[in-house]
Amino acid sequence: MKSPVKHVELLDHLRGIAIIAVLLVHTLSAVYGYDELPWKGWFRDFSGPVSFLCFLPVSFGQAGVPIFFIVSGFCIHMSFQQQGQRWGDFFIRRIFRIYPAYLVALFFFALLDMEHFRLNFHSQQVWMQLLTHLFLIHNFHPLTFFGINASFWSLAVEAQLYLLYPVLLVLVAKLGWRRTMIILAGCELLIRGMDGVIQTAEAANTVGGHISWLFSSSPLGYWFSWALGAFIADAFLKNQPPPFAKTSALWWLALATVSYFVKPLYPFRFLLFAVVTAVVASKFLCRAKPETKAPSFSLAALGKIGLWSYSIYLLHQPLLNICSYAINWVVPAEYRLAPIAFLFVLVGWLVVIPFSFLWYKLFELPGIALGKRIIQRIKIRQDPAAVPERLPGSSKIDRTTHATKGRYGLMMGALLVFAGGSFLASVKLTPPEPAENNNLAWALATSPEATNRNGTLAVKLAEDACQRTQYKQTIMVGTLAAAYAEAGRFDEAILTAQQACEQAVKNGETNLLQRNRELLALYQKHQPYHELQAKPRK
Repeated sequence: MKSPVKHVELLDHLRGIAIIAVLLVHTLSAVYGYDELPWKGWFRDFSGPVSFLCFLPVSFGQAGVPIFFIVSGFCIHMSFQQQGQRWGDFFIRRIFRIYPAYLVALFFFALLDMEHFRLNFHSQQVWMQLLTHLFLIHNFHPLTFFGINASFWSLAVEAQLYLLYPVLLVLVAKLGWRRTMIILAGCELLIRGMDGVIQTAEAANTVGGHISWLFSSSPLGYWFSWALGAFIADAFLKNQPPPFAKTSALWWLALATVSYFVKPLYPFRFLLFAVVTAVVASKFLCRAKPETKAPSFSLAALGKIGLWSYSIYLLHQPLLNICSYAINWVVPAEYRLAPIAFLFVLVGWLVVIPFSFLWYKLFELPGIALGKRIIQRIKIRQDPAAVPERLPGSSKIDRTTHATKGRYGLMMGALLVFAGGSFLASVKLTPPEPAENNNLAWALATSPEATNRNGTLAVKLAEDACQRTQYKQTIMVGTLAAAYAEAGRFDEAILTAQQACEQAVKNGETNLLQRNRELLALYQKHQPYHELQAKPRK
């Protein structure tokens, strides 16, 4: 008789921390259009908006996905070892654990994202997006990697790691855990190191760059980080000391922090944060009872959020973007401050989390229960005399049919409301493209008619366009310089015009280089640029 599966509260708490970190970093992205400082050579460029620098610690919310991978590896190994070690049961459980809720979310967002996904069933690109996402292989192509819902990339990688799990156990059986982990670490370090060289040399568009991207986006680029969780789980199940219990988490955290700011080290960031998580988990599991000491209310809330974390992860990013679009639509650009917008999107969590709870109840839990029923039916067919296990809560489900129907009705109503809101977002709330803001900012800064000029508004629009393109478009950086000059901020105009010249040199844009040099000379004399009045035709 198999032993009951252990429940480790620490895992729920780690999931809760991970999803909060992911929510924070994607809130930042929804407000600014990016969640990282741009690069300037080998290091980060700190010349961007001051408000973004204030939110810089939020950027480290990218550590949320490595935490999820450690928890996933731990749970997969513990579940397989304690539930009979049957591969058929294992894959059925995995499929019904992640796929039903994912499938509904996939089609839901594909159908609703009319503006960006541009749904057209005669388009080859649409079918490529849908099919690669259906089979969870969208991480193998740059066009589909962040398609439909950008957060879905990690689900594809994780599903492929499930397929590699049997290979992991074969290697462990032959070589032992430590040798296997050394091999996987070497593999991941090699892939990350190659990616670091390519990124630093700015050779992403070369053949070597494409090969490097393919490996770093594949499950091989995350195998060691994920297997760390399984390694810890194996020691935990055997009542052995966890492998990283005596390791200092601070040193690894320091390395992970440094990797964010140094371009050649940046590809190692995921691996380093995974190691930090492994060290922290090992230290907690060393205790007689692997639980955290904190106020009971906060732990209970964190545990509940961790329990719903998969549904939150599936839904959060498009919902946060809609909150941001709503703010852009309601609040005029000249009064729209990024810190205030960030707080408004944070309030949007009050919609994301309850909606995700409904998704958990009505799609995630029934999917898990269906997988268990299929396993029971297979067992009964193989051995008709076998007594099927009673599914947890099955009798309760039989007695609460009407309540279940009520919850489905509530969810359907919520879906209809969200569908209407998403359609409105596609048609009305979607903010102007950066090019539109750039053109309007240029007109407001350089119009020959004084009554048509507005330097303050031009700066806001130009800053928005530059932020959303990460200051990589020369023409937009040049527009921002002209806006600063019109607003009388000549020191910033000079620095920004110099940045536009550097960007033009980098991009090989000789015409823009000459034009921005001419404008720079004008700003250095503390003179704004105004276009000449068009002469009327005779």
